[in-house]
Amino acid sequence: MSLPAKTLCINPHKLYQYKDTSSLKKLSKILGIKHTNLLKIINKHKNKKEYYLKRHVSKTIYLKVINLSDPNIYFISENKRSYLGGEAFSNILGFTDIDDHGQEGIELIKNNSLRPIDGSKRVKRDNIGRSIETVEVIKKSQPGENIILTLDKRLQIIAYDVLKKYVNKSNAESASIVLVETSTGNILSMANYPSFDPDKRSTYKGKKIKNRVIYDLIEPGSTIKPLIIYAGLENRVIDKSTVIDTAPGVLVLDNTEVKDWKYLGKVSPEEIIKLSSNIGAAKVSSKLTKKQLISNLDNFGLGQSLFLNLPGAKIGSIPSPNELKDSEHLSIGYGYGLSVSLMHLVNAYTTLANYGAYTHLKYISGKDSDVMDKKQILNKKTSSIVLDMMKEVVHAHDGTGKKARVNGYTVYGKTGTVRKIKNGKYDKNLHNALFVGILGDPSPKYVAAVILREPKDREGSGGYHAAPIFGEFIQHSMRILDNKKNAAQY
Repeated sequence: MSLPAKTLCINPHKLYQYKDTSSLKKLSKILGIKHTNLLKIINKHKNKKEYYLKRHVSKTIYLKVINLSDPNIYFISENKRSYLGGEAFSNILGFTDIDDHGQEGIELIKNNSLRPIDGSKRVKRDNIGRSIETVEVIKKSQPGENIILTLDKRLQIIAYDVLKKYVNKSNAESASIVLVETSTGNILSMANYPSFDPDKRSTYKGKKIKNRVIYDLIEPGSTIKPLIIYAGLENRVIDKSTVIDTAPGVLVLDNTEVKDWKYLGKVSPEEIIKLSSNIGAAKVSSKLTKKQLISNLDNFGLGQSLFLNLPGAKIGSIPSPNELKDSEHLSIGYGYGLSVSLMHLVNAYTTLANYGAYTHLKYISGKDSDVMDKKQILNKKTSSIVLDMMKEVVHAHDGTGKKARVNGYTVYGKTGTVRKIKNGKYDKNLHNALFVGILGDPSPKYVAAVILREPKDREGSGGYHAAPIFGEFIQHSMRILDNKKNAAQY
C-alpha cells in the first residue's frame, strides 16, 4: 500500500546567495551531514530553483526542519510504499524504487496497474518558485488500481515462521513452501526463508529477493514416483497387483550405482510409492515407451509454463522422446534427468488431488478466483488409485512420510531426497529434502509442497527434514482453514 510521505526540498538559487548560513548549519545537523557537503550541493545546483534534498523523511526530521521557518527550505507531499506483511511477504510482493516503479516481484509484473497516473494543472508561484494557487486543473490524476491477492496473511506468517524454525534447526541454506486450494486453484501461501526486510533497502540483494517457489529449478527426486505409477497403470504396463523385483538391490546407469535406501526385494506399485523404491520406479519407467513416459509428464504440466504471470518464473525442462537417453529413461522414474520448480510439483499434485481434473493456479483474487473451472485431463479412476497409494506414505507404519501426519486429517503425500550437483557431479553430502502432500477430510482439499535446501545437521532426507515442515505448517493452518472441524477437535 502507499502512504503519504514528505520530501525535503531546497531552493539552491536563493540559498547560494545567503550571507547568514546559520539555518543551513542547523539543517546539516538535523540531517546528519557535514555543513561543507551541504554547501557543495547548493553550489553545484545554484541555478536551480528546486532540488530534492532528501526523499521520504521521518516525522522527527520533518518537525525539526519546519521549525527552521526558512521559505527556501520546505517540503512537498509524495507517496511512499509501505509493506505491512514484512519479511513474510517481501520476496513475493517485491519492491519499488524511490519513485514507486516496480523492480521485483508482483510490484514489477503489475507495475502498470499499481502506478498512479499523473495529472497536470496550471498554478501561480511566488517569487521563490513555490506553488501558491491552482489556476486550472488540466488533467486529473488517477490512483493506481487495488490488487487483492489470494494469499492469506495469517497462513503466510505461519509458513514463514515454520520455515525459519526448520532452516535454523537443520542449519539449512534455505526453504520454501506453497499451499494451494484444490477446488479453485487459489494459492493461499507461498513463502521463502530467508527473506529481506522491506524497510531496509540495504537488504535488497541476492537470492533473498527472489520468490524461489517459482524461480529455482530442481530435480524432483522421488516426488515424481506417483506420476510414474500413474503412467504405468494408465498405459497398462502394470496393475495394482504387479510385482517388481528389485533384486539384486542395485542398478548401474552410466557407471553410477543406483540403490534403494535399503534392500526391498519384491515390491508392488503401492510399495514403490510407500517405501520410495528407486529401482522399482526405474523398472516401471522402463516398461513405458519413451513417448508414453514423456507424454505423461507433459500431461502433468512439467516442462511447461504455468501462466502465473510472476517475474522470474522458470519453466523447467523434460527431454523429448527422441533425445531421451536409455539411462534417462530409467532415471526419470525416480526424478533425475529433468528440472521443475516447486510450483510445478504443486500443480501436478493438484491435478491428482482433483482426480485428474486440471485447475489453473492463480494468486490474484477477483470475480473468477473462487470459480471451479476444471478440465478433465487424466483418468479419474487411475488418479484415485494413485491417491490411495500415496495415503500409505504417511499413514502406514512403514511409510517414509510419517512425520507429515496431521491430527484429524488424511494426508496423501510423497517424500523426496535429491542429491545436488557440485562441480559437475552429484555430491553425496549435498541434498534437497522435499515433501509434497495433499490434505483431505478425507476428500482432497489442499495441496502443499515443501523444500528444505542443503540441511547440514545430518544427511538430507525428505522424510526426516521436509515432512515435519508440512505437518506443522498444515496443522496450524487448519485451525484457520477449517474452523468448524477445528472447533470439534480443540
